[in-house]
Amino acid sequence: TISKNAVGVGTTTTAGRNAGVATATGTIIYNTNFNALQVYTGSAWNVINTKTPDFAINYLVIGGGGAGGGNFRGGGGGAGALRTNWNNESQGGGTSSASAKTISIGSAFSVIIGAAGAKTSSAPWKGGDGGTTTFDDIVSKGGGGGGAYATTGTSADDGNPSADPGGGSGGGGGGGNQTGQAGASGTYGYNGGNGAGNTPQCGGGGGGAGAAGVVGGSGGTNGDGGSSLNNTITGSTVAYAGGGGGGNYESGNLTVGGGAGAGARDQDAQIANRGSAGGGASGASAGGNGSAGVIILRFSSNYTATVSGGVTSSSTSAGSDTVLTITATSDSSQTVSFS
Repeated sequence: TISKNAVGVGTTTTAGRNAGVATATGTIIYNTNFNALQVYTGSAWNVINTKTPDFAINYLVIGGGGAGGGNFRGGGGGAGALRTNWNNESQGGGTSSASAKTISIGSAFSVIIGAAGAKTSSAPWKGGDGGTTTFDDIVSKGGGGGGAYATTGTSADDGNPSADPGGGSGGGGGGGNQTGQAGASGTYGYNGGNGAGNTPQCGGGGGGAGAAGVVGGSGGTNGDGGSSLNNTITGSTVAYAGGGGGGNYESGNLTVGGGAGAGARDQDAQIANRGSAGGGASGASAGGNGSAGVIILRFSSNYTATVSGGVTSSSTSAGSDTVLTITATSDSSQTVSFS
């Protein structure tokens, strides 16, 4: 039954379509041999592609990386939280891949890129936390900033990251006369490591998406940042969200970041939009800056994504899918929509 306001389309087979009756250009039929609509162009019958209003989307959403702590023996910053539902690949913090996500065409979905944690050049010298990255209801908090040189372990000046750990990976604690503090992690990232005490004085590594930061000390890996985590949503294997290396003094290890461009001691994160963290300071200076977060969306190329003003993005193809990478947003009101 066809309602009075609907337009009926003739249903036929390929044989019926080709029965010798003259056909006007623009005629539309439903061909039961193909289970598809076809339109006559004047020389050929072309299939009309249709799409459902709801479709599955895959995502990788990473918060901003934290900055390293400053003013001697600073802890490395923690990486941003890493959330994904792509290809059964793991999320940060040892969490299994998220469930499928279905969205609708014609709706606008919030996108916010978490800022990089900024290094601090004054007391209490704790590295700045990374910002929160959001895609619709997927929220990835920023990594915690690294702790600073701790003279008591409890003073207001020690930059204890446990007091403000961020929700991604935790920042490592700074070394000093007392054991430094370890940063607490969120669900999608690992803890930072404790800083060492008197000898050697070495900040702990910041937590990464793939592993906890290593405690400070003089061993070959002491103070290293927690490892990053690989993801293949773009069609290539890319590492994201490494923890920053801790700073050191005396015989402390020359610490390294946890991959994905995370900062070694004294260094900024080296690769933009990986959610990786900055390294802790080894001298009377600030630690390193983190790197901003990222949103990567992968969906059928039958659909088209449109971002609002203020969004910085790029688009590539991967097989029959489109991969949309969003690297910056100007404020919290930006969106992406699909058609």
